[in-house]
Amino acid sequence: MRLVGPGIGPLQAKIMMMLSDEALCGVDIMKRLRIKSPGTIYPVLEVLRRKRVVEYRVEQRGAIRKKMYFLTKAGREQLREQLGRSARMFCCDLSLHINRILENMKELVQIKRHQKILCTVEYDEVKRFLRGADATFSEDLNVPPETYELAISFRGVRSLIGKKMTDITEYADRLFRSLKRGGSLLAIEIEKTDNLFARFFFEDIVGLKNAPGLRREELESVLRSAGFKPIEVTSKSGLLYAVSYKP
Repeated sequence: MRLVGPGIGPLQAKIMMMLSDEALCGVDIMKRLRIKSPGTIYPVLEVLRRKRVVEYRVEQRGAIRKKMYFLTKAGREQLREQLGRSARMFCCDLSLHINRILENMKELVQIKRHQKILCTVEYDEVKRFLRGADATFSEDLNVPPETYELAISFRGVRSLIGKKMTDITEYADRLFRSLKRGGSLLAIEIEKTDNLFARFFFEDIVGLKNAPGLRREELESVLRSAGFKPIEVTSKSGLLYAVSYKP
């Protein structure tokens, strides 16, 4: 997914996003981007200055003078416009994230023929993934208890397309009740992050007051409290994949 517009290259966009949070000197920018050559960073900063999206102020502490670069008002507006365009495209094209999620799922669960599966989203891509299984699709989990051999939860991922999330604790309890003894759970949640794009996407584009997500230890704690054992959590591309079972 391209986060930059015409005339703004990838390195320029990274620097602009970095400077949207705080003013930084050139050395700090190099460290954060893991770039060793000043000849890479400073020419780019000068280009951004000429475009009037970045400016600097001189700060002096004792004998040390530093140029502290910051994003200008015009720079913030341009960055916001480009992020908004990219976020809307990402939000509206569900296949951009569902297909990637399904590829990751293949490494974590094996779909068996006639296997009774409960899935919390119903999309064509997911139906194809579960082809051959006896699948039930339910967002609210209003299903018979102790019925399914595998439950696949997309609770957090649903917020990517603007759907309100239910309480994770109650949701985990319902998933637990739906499974037979020995049944497995694959829970997919957004990993909590302070990333600028994530904040902008969920708050300004999707319209959520707080960006959703769970930290690894939070997801493990919720599933453990519901009764699931043992819990293995994998982090990939901003999502948490938790595999566990009902003892």
